[in-house]
Amino acid sequence: MSLSDADAEESVFSGQNDQLVSGKDLEQPTLTNSGDEDEFSDEEDDEEPALRYKRLGGNVHALFEKDTASTLTASERFLVLGTHWGNVIIIDFEGNEVKKWRAHSTTVNSVSVDIDNEYVASAGDDGRVVVHGLYSDDVTIVNYSRPVKAVALDPYYSRKASRRFVSGGTAGQLIMYEKKWFGKSDSILFTSAGPIQTIRWQENLIVWACDEGVQIYNTDQGTRISQIARPEGSPRPDLYTCRLHWKDSHTLLIGWANFVQVVVLKERAQQQSPALGFTGADNDSRPLLYAEVSVMYRTDFIVCGLALYRDNFLVFTYGDHQMIDSITAENDTQIPREEQQHRMRNAPPPELRMIDRNIEEVSSDVLPLEGFQLLQPNDYGLAYCAAHSSSASAKSPRPENEFDDNSAGAQTNEADTWFILSPKQLVSVRPRGLADHVQWLTERGNYQQALADIEEAYRGDGQWAMYRNQIKAAEYQSIGQAYAQILMDGGNTAEAAKVCTRVLPRTNTPEAIEAWESWIFAFAETSSLHEISPYIPTATMQLSSTVYEMVLAFLLTSDISEFKCLVFSWPASLFNAYSVVLAVEDQYEKAASIEDKQSLKEIMAFLYDRLNQPSKSLRCHLELFTDGILSRVRRENLFDAVRDKAELVLCYDDHSLGLDRDGAEVLLQERCESDGVQLLTDNTDAIPCASVVKQLVGVPEHLYVYLHTLLTKDAHLGAPFADLQVELYAEYNPEKLLNFLRISTYYSFDKALEICEERNLVLEMVFILGRMGDNHRALMLIIDQLRDVPRAIEFAKEQNDPELWNDLVMYSRDKPEFIIGLLELGGTHTNPTKVIQNIPPELKIPGIRRALTNVLHDYHLQVELCTDCKHVLEGDCELLSDGLRRLQHQGMEVECDQMCLVCQLPLENMPAGSSNVLAFWCGHIFHDKCILHPDVQLKTQMDSLTSSTNSSSVDVVKRSQHIIHSPADQRRLLMQAKLDRTMMIRQYSPACPVCVEYDQKKMQQARTGWSPAERKDRELTGSSGSAVDILEQTDLPPMQTLQI
Repeated sequence: MSLSDADAEESVFSGQNDQLVSGKDLEQPTLTNSGDEDEFSDEEDDEEPALRYKRLGGNVHALFEKDTASTLTASERFLVLGTHWGNVIIIDFEGNEVKKWRAHSTTVNSVSVDIDNEYVASAGDDGRVVVHGLYSDDVTIVNYSRPVKAVALDPYYSRKASRRFVSGGTAGQLIMYEKKWFGKSDSILFTSAGPIQTIRWQENLIVWACDEGVQIYNTDQGTRISQIARPEGSPRPDLYTCRLHWKDSHTLLIGWANFVQVVVLKERAQQQSPALGFTGADNDSRPLLYAEVSVMYRTDFIVCGLALYRDNFLVFTYGDHQMIDSITAENDTQIPREEQQHRMRNAPPPELRMIDRNIEEVSSDVLPLEGFQLLQPNDYGLAYCAAHSSSASAKSPRPENEFDDNSAGAQTNEADTWFILSPKQLVSVRPRGLADHVQWLTERGNYQQALADIEEAYRGDGQWAMYRNQIKAAEYQSIGQAYAQILMDGGNTAEAAKVCTRVLPRTNTPEAIEAWESWIFAFAETSSLHEISPYIPTATMQLSSTVYEMVLAFLLTSDISEFKCLVFSWPASLFNAYSVVLAVEDQYEKAASIEDKQSLKEIMAFLYDRLNQPSKSLRCHLELFTDGILSRVRRENLFDAVRDKAELVLCYDDHSLGLDRDGAEVLLQERCESDGVQLLTDNTDAIPCASVVKQLVGVPEHLYVYLHTLLTKDAHLGAPFADLQVELYAEYNPEKLLNFLRISTYYSFDKALEICEERNLVLEMVFILGRMGDNHRALMLIIDQLRDVPRAIEFAKEQNDPELWNDLVMYSRDKPEFIIGLLELGGTHTNPTKVIQNIPPELKIPGIRRALTNVLHDYHLQVELCTDCKHVLEGDCELLSDGLRRLQHQGMEVECDQMCLVCQLPLENMPAGSSNVLAFWCGHIFHDKCILHPDVQLKTQMDSLTSSTNSSSVDVVKRSQHIIHSPADQRRLLMQAKLDRTMMIRQYSPACPVCVEYDQKKMQQARTGWSPAERKDRELTGSSGSAVDILEQTDLPPMQTLQI
């Protein structure tokens, strides 16, 4: 079909699959197209097409209004276009111009891009080669003064400092340009008789085409590997440009006029010399690689470009066998010039053919490009762009600059793409995508495969993964619903439900909700709601509550297990829980099986929780013995809800302990420590004891466990039920009754005694009689019924009643066992003499000797113990007295630089009128003038002087002379004066002012915390006495005077 300017960008060229006729020539196989359009079959071809076409839009049309394209190359990020006006244009894969510069003054013949997409080289008829940096201002211009037809950059141009590229043109020379340490250099690699037409550089291999054929050069070895000559019978080399394409570093495709060749590079075998022991490569100058033509065939069209698609050749062609046959005739002067011009103005449209390895044409698409009638084979071109590889882009990071913001920097090819060049149009050729594939499948009714391929592509798997963005969600949903309707019509509702789940939208939009509801009602019409119910959306979108309730109502009567699953999993906002729980209660009454009743009760418990009815919910949970329900009661403070469910709570404990199983036995302690009874007894404020007891009256065993647990926590809480508790202990655990009677004071003695008498509980009766004061009767019970001598003696000790001891002694006088017991166990409570005196003379008592010996032994032991205690006490008193005396005789060390705590002067700096310092046992030191009243200080000085002068009857003169001339007497008299002064000071009882002030503050602080009555009592007891009283309260001497 033709492509006009008004066609959309996504228009697809419809190629026609021609009938294939393969024949053989004498030397090469020939591919012929023998069918005419009239002979095409009208029958539908079931084989899916492989390619789709798209005309590049953007601003390419604006570029071609004033200019025409001359050459094209493609990288993995953008296209490079050369024009006849000498412009080099960078465009993205949609045809948008990214960058443009004027590199030449005439036609651009060739462009090249390095592997990192950072530099673009161009060659033109003006004789110049221009290398332009895309991300920098680096521009290299080389002028060769002759038209340059081809150029190729070193693939690693941006990474190497040598900056190499090769070029060739009408001069017939292949020139390598590179930078060396001493400057730039041009090296002629090859010289041809004709022009250099095409150059391609792959890694370390350079291939170019000239009149002699195709040459291959190894840059690492610096040698030419091979030459592939032009096929015999091919047109002149200057008529049609040679087309070269590297599949990889070892496979080269060559299209020259009407011939296609596949060249494979192989490593040359290294032959070892048996005589010398080294390989032939050491002496052989031949290259390590050599070229071998693996495939060559002749066509009935001119090759304008070629590439490989999977295992097939993709050949861009021009003309047919008639044009090729007339090539020679056109150059003959026999054909009139008018006819030659007519043929040039009526050129056929080009075609894109797919040819398999068997040299058979698979498909052929006619491409009526714009102005094709006036175009020749050399006006066309084919550029190949490999699918984008994330690893490749990671290896070559691009610098960050303003060029990165353009679409070419961000856009990459998602699949192998071929770009067809004509002077006025660019067309992209891609393998058919997912959208084309799905359309082809749905047209044939294969919806299942279409859905499977779309979903596989969405997951990133399969051959269509790279095209997953071609199918939008709406189209996918439309295809899926059509398939689901087909399944519904066929009665396969289960598969239709699965398809609806896969394809129906899950967005909270009116359209999506309407789609889901319509399908659910469709399943309801066929009574197949159980098929779609597990897939109904509840989280991302919400349907009408009528829909959810309709599904639940259907499942409640048909499938309770599925109904339970949905109720538990669906949010509460989807349906009216009150209506549903009423329906469940009604169904519970009708249910016959135990399993259904169990499931329905679980559902009711769940729904009551949603309705915030904890009382009903807890009843169901307790009947179901739900794990952790009591913990939930504590956590959520639901004690009011279990106030009337005490029996259920204790049944829950029985189930937890396994008492509901036959033969199970559990200790009382374990039952009292279980969660249920602990819950009831820990929260008596919210769950009154009276309410619990009232509920458990019909279950005495549970009541016994409850009251016993209550007793262990607080005996006062069970006071109103003490009489009932006595009866329960007597019935279920008589061993615990005596302990209860001891610790409780709330039970009735008469009723408790009656209960114990009914069950003949002697020990308990003894205790009760003792509490009632009937000790004699209690003692008689022990003696007559128990005949337990130690217990009788212990009972008498507990009562501590002298009359009871007399009764026991009088009762025991004719009973040997009681006499022996009183002598051995009576201790200090009985007088052994009285016991012995009451023994009848004729009574024989076995063991009386031993008993009397023990009594005497105990007496002597007691005497010795008292004596030893006296000795120990005396020794301790003597030791403590010696310590006190040493402490009182010990001196106090005073430094001269110490400060008086009143005047804050050193002790050695005596103020006027002060001659001594006073030191207290508390460690505080003062000048005597600072703390003594002046009258007291003067009196002590005069008394000291009088005492020192009148203390002897010795003559004053002699005594003075003796003091002056005898040092011993002088020291003695000085010490006597000090002692006299100390005694005088003690008479006035001075106190340390620092300690007095401290004590007063402490007393004041204490008084603030006293009650008024306590404060008054302390004042009456003299707590606010004088300093002398405070000083006398201490056990240490008040002061000691020192003379400095």
